[in-house]
Amino acid sequence: MNCVFEFFRNHHILAIVEDALENKAYTLNLSRFQMTDIPDLVEKCETVMKLFLNHNHLTQLPDYLNSFHRLQILTLDYNHLQQFPTVICNLTTLRELNLSCNQIDELPPEIGRLTELEIFWCNNTGLTKIPQEIANCLRLETFGARGNQIDVLPTSFGLLHRLKWLTLENNHLKTVPSSIVALEKMVHLNLKNNHLTEVPTSLMEMKKLQFVFLNGNRIEAVDGEVLEKTKFIKMINLNDNPIREKTELMNQPHIVIDGSSVGNDSNNNGDDTSNDDEDIHNDSDLSDWENSVETSDIDTTDESTEENDIEDISVLIPELSRYITNFN
Repeated sequence: MNCVFEFFRNHHILAIVEDALENKAYTLNLSRFQMTDIPDLVEKCETVMKLFLNHNHLTQLPDYLNSFHRLQILTLDYNHLQQFPTVICNLTTLRELNLSCNQIDELPPEIGRLTELEIFWCNNTGLTKIPQEIANCLRLETFGARGNQIDVLPTSFGLLHRLKWLTLENNHLKTVPSSIVALEKMVHLNLKNNHLTEVPTSLMEMKKLQFVFLNGNRIEAVDGEVLEKTKFIKMINLNDNPIREKTELMNQPHIVIDGSSVGNDSNNNGDDTSNDDEDIHNDSDLSDWENSVETSDIDTTDESTEENDIEDISVLIPELSRYITNFN
């Protein structure tokens, strides 16, 4: 790296941290600085609740993050982490965590200590399994682990009763546990490009479901009872499956197969995306959250005021869940 560039970059980083200290800021944005280490001065930023460290060259996190007892949002996507930083498990106030695009093949059992976690992204990390202890994250509403090597889900997944959005496309799943039937608030289920051989019968009981992506699996037939009892679902995408008998499926308004669309709704064209921004903002439970941008591209500006306390910021968290990393 050019030494002049490095000099100005380091001073810019320190200036940002010093400003956060002086203003007792709730937000500290140190993303996209090519940092290999986090400045020691950050340890003094005790008021920070949103810490953006994405798009850097970090290989580890400092132990002093243990003292960040107010931290609610932490983004670490697009770094060089080789394993899950254990210090994160001590950040028990976290509500949103993004670890996407690192080299993290395993989540520790201690992940269950993050009992306030609502949004968790670990896309494209090489993850091979999810520990049973994930069920302790009872507030989890959004979970994304695209582009990994997961071949089985823990049965404890059924205990995540608040889960609304589950995205596990491009993994190695052959089945899903029957316990997911208990996920009664599930709205969006993405199991695209896995190794499933049948439509999970659990879908018949998950009455809040609106969007289900099963395209790119190994499904050869669909049970008639499943067809009949899943009509409450707005869309089930079955494109790119080796289904033998397709005639009945093509006559079902909620089934997308071989490029067919659902009913007369042009937004549901079978590509698991929606371009209706108004729908996303006004009716989040009915929207398809696949059409999204990187989590790191959310507004990271600080709006700290005397009135802007922890409760004010927390109401923004659900809205942020639509800003996810989209891998095709």
